Amino acid sequence: MASSLQALILTEYPTPFFSAGELGLAAVALGPLPSFVPLVLLLSVLRIHGQRIAHRQTRGRELLCSWISVTAGSALAHWRAATTAVSNPTESLVAIIFLSGATYLIVVISIYLDIRLKGRLHTDDWAQLTVFPALWATCWSITSRMSPVGRLLNWWPAPVPSSYGWILSLTGPAGIDWIVAAWAVVCSELLAQWLMGSSEYEPLDTHGNQLLLSSRTKGLLSLVMILLGLTLPSTVTPNSLPRNDVTAHTPLTVGCVLPTPLDGSHPTLEDFISETTKMNPANVILWPESAVVFNSEKEREDAFAKIRLLPLSAVIGVAFDEYVAGDPAHTRNGFALVHKGQKAGDEAIQYYKRNLVPFTESFSKIPSVDPPAVTRWQLKAPKGVTKPEWAPGSNHTRPLLVTSSICLDFTSPTVFTNLDSRPSLIMGPARTWDTTVGLAMWEQAKARADELGSMVLWCDGGSMGVSGIGGGGIREPMQVGGGSWMRTVGIQYPSDENRTLYAKGGDISVLAFLVALMGGGVASKMLLTWSNRGAARMLTEGKTAFGRIPLMRRLVSRSGDADLEEVGERQNLLE
Repeated sequence: MASSLQALILTEYPTPFFSAGELGLAAVALGPLPSFVPLVLLLSVLRIHGQRIAHRQTRGRELLCSWISVTAGSALAHWRAATTAVSNPTESLVAIIFLSGATYLIVVISIYLDIRLKGRLHTDDWAQLTVFPALWATCWSITSRMSPVGRLLNWWPAPVPSSYGWILSLTGPAGIDWIVAAWAVVCSELLAQWLMGSSEYEPLDTHGNQLLLSSRTKGLLSLVMILLGLTLPSTVTPNSLPRNDVTAHTPLTVGCVLPTPLDGSHPTLEDFISETTKMNPANVILWPESAVVFNSEKEREDAFAKIRLLPLSAVIGVAFDEYVAGDPAHTRNGFALVHKGQKAGDEAIQYYKRNLVPFTESFSKIPSVDPPAVTRWQLKAPKGVTKPEWAPGSNHTRPLLVTSSICLDFTSPTVFTNLDSRPSLIMGPARTWDTTVGLAMWEQAKARADELGSMVLWCDGGSMGVSGIGGGGIREPMQVGGGSWMRTVGIQYPSDENRTLYAKGGDISVLAFLVALMGGGVASKMLLTWSNRGAARMLTEGKTAFGRIPLMRRLVSRSGDADLEEVGERQNLLE
C-alpha cells in the first residue's frame, strides 16, 4: 500500500499530487495570520518538490503549476481582508495575486540556492541541514527591508509560538524564520526517507546516494534536540502582571480612548476629550490613529491647548491627521504626547508615519523619514504609597521611557533600531479595516515589543479593530471593536534601560551567527576554492597579456608553463 502510494506521488501523478498539496497547505498557512505547523508542512513539501524537479526536463512546467497553486492558495487566504481594503474588487484581486506571487519567488530563490549550495557542501552533513534555514532567514530579512508592508506578507508565523517567543529579544524575527525553516528541514528529511521507497526518487542530497542520507541521521537528531531545547526557556519566563510589591514593580495603568457616537459617525475632538476625562486613574492614555483631523497648525495647537487643560495627571498620546501647509491635497499622519502643565509647542514625540498603506494611503498622504525617539516621563507615587517607598531622591518619581510608532510602521523590524535605550512602553495608535488585519497588526506590534524587551499599548480605531497591551508575557488583546478601556500592568523596577541583544546588533549580526552555525570550516573551504579559481584565472589571463610583449613572451615561455600547470593541478585537488 505504501509503495504504491509512493509511486503514485512520485512517478505516475507527481504534478497533481504536489499541486493539490501545495494549494491546500497554502490556503491554510498563508493568510493574514500564518499558522506555524501548516507553514512548516508547506515549506517541507516545497523543498521536496524543488529537489525532485531540479534536474528534470519538466521543471519549468512543474514550477509553473507550483507557482499557480501556492499563489491561488495564498490569494484565497487573503481574499476577505483584501476585498475590504479598497472599493474595487478587481484592484483587490490583482493586488493579492501580485503580492502572493512575489512572495512565492522568495521561496523559490531560497530553495534554489539551497540545492546549489548543497552541491558544494556534500562532505558536511551538518552544513547541508542548516544551510536552508540560514538562507531562509536571510532572504526574508532582505525582503522585509524592501517591502512596502514590511513583514506583513512574510511566511512568518503569527502569532509566534509561545515556546519560541523569548528568542525575539536575542535574534529578532530572523531567529523565528530560522526555526521555521529548521523544522521544515526535519520534516522534509523524514518525508524523504519514506518516499525513497520509490526508485524514481532522488533524496535530498545532490548525488542521489541513499547512504549519504543515512549518515545524516546524527546531524538530524542534533537539529531536533536544538529545536526542542529552544522551547525550554519559555517554561520559566515570568509574565508581566500587576504586583502588590511596589518595590520590585511599577504599577502602570494604561487606557485606550475609543468613543462610539450613537449616530455611528466618526468621533469629533470633543468626543475624544470627553471620553478621555473619564480615565482619571490612568497614567498613560492613547488615542487611535487619525483620531482627529487638523486643517492647519493653529487648529492643531488650539486642540492641544484644550487637552492640556484637562484635570488629569496622565500623559495623553494624540494621533491625528493634518493637512500639509501649501499642499491641500495631501495630509500627514502624526502623533504627539500632551500633558498638563506643558507649554505650547513642547509636545513630546512629534512623530509622523513613515510607512504608508499601498493604494489607500500612498496617494493622499506624505510619508516621513524621521525615526521615533524616546521620551522620559516621571511617574509620581500612587495613592496608598508614600513618597520614600515609591522612589528615593528629592523628587520621589520613577522614570517611564516612552516611544511610539504608527500602525504599518510596526511591520518593519528596523523601526526602532535607532533608539539608544530600551523603552518601558511603546505607544501604537492604529486603524485597521478588518478583524483579521487587526489581529495581524497586533501580532506585529507584539513582536516589535518583544524584540525590544518592552510592552506596546495598541489602540486600534477601526470598527472591528483589535486593541490591547502586549509584550512582556501578555499575548491576548483586550478587545475587538469599539469602546474605551483601561488596564493595569506591572513594569520592572528599577527599569532596565539597556537595549536587548537584538536591538544592539540587528539583523546583520544575527544572520552572521546563523551562517557561522553552519560551521566555520565550510566557509573557509568555499572561500579557498573560490580564491584559488580566481588566482588561476588571473595567472592565465596575465600570461596571455604578457605574451603580446616580445620581452615578456620569452620569460613566460621559459618559466610560466610549469607554474601554471602546478596551479591547475592544485585547483583540481581543492575542487
